[in-house]
Amino acid sequence: MVFQKARPAPESPGSQTEGFYQAAVKALARRARSCGEIRLFLQRRKAGKSEIDLILGRLRENGYLDDARFARAFVAARLEDDLHGQRRVRQELRARRVHPEVIEQAIASGYEKVDEGALLRKYLKRKVRLPRALSKPSAVASLYRRLLRAGFSSATIVRELKKILRGMPSQNRVATDPVLWEEWLDSLAESSDGEPEA
Repeated sequence: MVFQKARPAPESPGSQTEGFYQAAVKALARRARSCGEIRLFLQRRKAGKSEIDLILGRLRENGYLDDARFARAFVAARLEDDLHGQRRVRQELRARRVHPEVIEQAIASGYEKVDEGALLRKYLKRKVRLPRALSKPSAVASLYRRLLRAGFSSATIVRELKKILRGMPSQNRVATDPVLWEEWLDSLAESSDGEPEA
């Protein structure tokens, strides 16, 4: 007599949805995520559109998912820990599939009292070795691009670099004539392909 292994009973649609819900909760426990990220997470797990909508609604109801809260916390962390400018934070929130209106509200409130020039100087102090970074034009150009990637505006970068370079001893500058040096800095902003896309 041959015994066959008993086949597991097929999952009911409700238990499959519950499984997707629990997977989403675990994903949110590992790290905060936006509604768009959870939607993509569930799509990759092959959840159906109606299941995804149901799960997202339940996650919101239970307080696990709130894009406005997520965006505010994200902006605060990028400001405090990474010292990033608005443009970089906006770009990262878009990549995390946060709705543009929610992004703008979070950035407006997060950066409301932030002086971009002061933030840039703090970024430089914490993350860059300045005397070495400003030893030649190519190094300054590289620093300029790095600051653009960090989310600072071109105008703020040029203004702050001019202030720093004016305060440096002339032997540390490539161009000894301050006017030529400032013209060269201005040309950085003009010659770049513009600021990185927000």
